[in-house]
Amino acid sequence: RKDSLEKVRMTKPQPKITIGLTCFNAADTIERAVRSALTQDWQNLEICVVDDASTDESAGLLEDAFKDHPRVKIIRHVENKGYPSALNTLVEHASGEFIAFFDDDDESAPDRLSKQYERFIRYEESSGTGDILCYTNRLVVKASGQNEMKAIGSTDKEPNGSMVADFLLWHYEEPEYAWGQFGSCTLLARVATFKKHGGFDPEFRRMAEWDFAIRLAQKGGHFIAVNEPLVTQHITQTSDKGGKIPLQYGLRLRFKHKEYLKSQRVYLSSLLMAYSRFHYAKSHIGRSRVYLLLACLASPFRVFVNELEKRLKRNKAKGAE
Repeated sequence: RKDSLEKVRMTKPQPKITIGLTCFNAADTIERAVRSALTQDWQNLEICVVDDASTDESAGLLEDAFKDHPRVKIIRHVENKGYPSALNTLVEHASGEFIAFFDDDDESAPDRLSKQYERFIRYEESSGTGDILCYTNRLVVKASGQNEMKAIGSTDKEPNGSMVADFLLWHYEEPEYAWGQFGSCTLLARVATFKKHGGFDPEFRRMAEWDFAIRLAQKGGHFIAVNEPLVTQHITQTSDKGGKIPLQYGLRLRFKHKEYLKSQRVYLSSLLMAYSRFHYAKSHIGRSRVYLLLACLASPFRVFVNELEKRLKRNKAKGAE
């Protein structure tokens, strides 16, 4: 792998990569996140940090630590606009050909950009398209422990096109494809891709990256990943993650793409599955199963068969262990 990476570097000049960091009330972690970005072994880069009108000491810490740093650009919103608007500001101010998003409370391995760029370029050359979102696996750290989460497209037969919209909207898994997690904190793509497809919807303070991925998928986009945990994600509770907020945005996502779901004859099932996933995340297993059953009954020839195939696949995988 090292030899192949060096070959890519020698045959093509290093393009500029913008590392984009959003910050909101992250005084305890933002400096660590920026320093993680500065440790990247990719030489031709800039780091853009958007402070989304923090009310804690984040802005002052950024100014004190990095205002004179030649690679760090600090941008401050005068009013809080939300995560998707901060992402759009990063895209707007990026001078790189590529942009990689880092979270304000995460850490990235020093070779994250190098490995994502290599993966991206090789796939781009073989597929003939630049409309690619490239993720990476991540190590998720919670109070209860840590585990590796696989990203979408981390192995061969990477998903593309409308099947990805189906996966996000009603959890359909086209057989044999490499399904897994999304997440802007692990994402690298061409800046032109975000500009071409309208960027992030400011109405989605949650699930903005899902909405963009759905729109890109409907335009034939491809979804790949580096099959290594190059990001360490520290799970923290924030005001936009509590209560019923994830459910509200999950439903809003389906309302936005109602016509597409109706064309697939799974609109009602998709709404019911949003409730099922919400209760599952809250460990309300009984309620989750009831909503899943209702979703299967609403579209028996699609949702039920898909859920049955997924369970058979998981049981087969467990039996092989």
